Amino acid sequence: MELLTIAGDLPPYRREAHSPARTPAGRPIRHGPEVTNMQEALMLVAAGRGALLTAAHTAVYHARPGVSYVPFTDAEPVGYGLVWRAADNSGAVRAFARAALAAAGANPGPPAGQGPGPAGAPS
Repeated sequence: MELLTIAGDLPPYRREAHSPARTPAGRPIRHGPEVTNMQEALMLVAAGRGALLTAAHTAVYHARPGVSYVPFTDAEPVGYGLVWRAADNSGAVRAFARAALAAAGANPGPPAGQGPGPAGAPS
């Protein structure tokens, strides 16, 4: 089975994360068709044209006949972050970011307007 490749201009570290050239043991990984979005990738997986590395939540949000999700127990966890446009750095956005971080169990930082918000965002 070949690993699907993400199409487009990606930095090498990002391309390696999504379609590594080798297994952790050093064996080469064959690469198959390029995909531009998740739906295209799932269609190719269901058609037996390749496999895809993805985060665990994909099994919940993109369940599909013909696609099986197999967890890796020895892989690095996938990290997520909350981002927003710098021009939209309002008190409401910072309050939402703090609430989201608190719900995720992270340190939400100071209240809106009182110093840097999440990830060092200015107040």
